[in-house]
Amino acid sequence: MGFEESQAFVRFILTKEISHGTAYGRVAFSLPVEDLPAVEKDARDKNYKILTPFITLKTDGKADVSVVIFSDPDGHEICFVGDEGFRELSRFDPLGEQLLEDAMKEDKSKEWFARKGKSKGSAS
Repeated sequence: MGFEESQAFVRFILTKEISHGTAYGRVAFSLPVEDLPAVEKDARDKNYKILTPFITLKTDGKADVSVVIFSDPDGHEICFVGDEGFRELSRFDPLGEQLLEDAMKEDKSKEWFARKGKSKGSAS
């Protein structure tokens, strides 16, 4: 799949298993926000499970972002996000890494991983 030369080229390869390793977050595809309701309708028409119906998430002091999240027939999560808010929120922040580290220290994920019998650094 490709778009304009200034944008990414995506090639999908069928695999038996997807390993997220120690990654966090999710993969998202950005579209103009006005296209998201049609994406949700198309997913519903195909009987995909809607995980998060079209919603605009407010973020204090930052851009609002609109999303639709569903799972495909194999259970893989697919996130479509409004391009306008996504581009604003995905700008490089020189303090971003430290802010992320600080937030992860405070998010109680160590306890969550411990309940799953894993350590935070080795999630897979």
